[in-house]
Amino acid sequence: MRSCAVALVALFAFPAAAPGQATGGAGFDRPPAGVDEALRARILEFYKLEQEGRFRQAEGLVCEESRDRYYDMEKRRWTSVELIQTLFEENFTKARATMALGTTMNTFGGPLPVKAPLTSLWHLEKGMWCRYIPEPSRDGVASPFGIMRPGPPGDKPQSPFAGAPAAPQDPRQLKELVRLSKTSVVLPAAGGSESVEILNGMPGQVELRMACPEVAGLTCELSSNKVTRQGKATLTLKYSGGQTAPAPAEVRLLVEPLGAWKHVRLQFQ
Repeated sequence: MRSCAVALVALFAFPAAAPGQATGGAGFDRPPAGVDEALRARILEFYKLEQEGRFRQAEGLVCEESRDRYYDMEKRRWTSVELIQTLFEENFTKARATMALGTTMNTFGGPLPVKAPLTSLWHLEKGMWCRYIPEPSRDGVASPFGIMRPGPPGDKPQSPFAGAPAAPQDPRQLKELVRLSKTSVVLPAAGGSESVEILNGMPGQVELRMACPEVAGLTCELSSNKVTRQGKATLTLKYSGGQTAPAPAEVRLLVEPLGAWKHVRLQFQ
């Protein structure tokens, strides 16, 4: 049965966002009226059915050509469901949904409750959105310890952690392997900029997803959304200034595939 390979790809595969239109201000083209609302309702319906363990009903929201793959997949009852972003493609007939799903991750130190980031694909068919599940690729599976790739046919299996630094035994330490140079920033009310470094102490590459608060005149920029092993990225915060100081705000960074949220608190003085 293909369940193992399909399950790993489906649960913790994080494809990079392709060019498209992201709702919430990340793109300039807006979907036609009602399109994003219909997509979001369909996505939440699907994942809430999984949260309730109603997988047979959830299968009805899967595209017909993907139902065999959904049937073979490992399925989880999520402890929480959060829709972070939708990204449209191909003239609003296809979309990607970025989710944060509550689950449990098995670590060396024992089970660790996390919000697992997951990107799923959606197609518009016969006027209804359905979840599309592609065939598993050989591009590797993302894990907190790097990209795990199968070897050539006939090769002796190797540990995916071969050559990597030892992972921490304490689950709390796992989240701290990716850290920020500072967790709070003060920006002048008259305008200015500050930077924060994101340092990756994981044995493999991580990816970053950023949520910038909606503050007039504020821009948030990442030097890269991918941070290599023992590498770093820079978050640059720029404020153009205003007549009054905005209320405190917060930049959120989601570290994939660790499922850890990092926060930078902003104050304006």
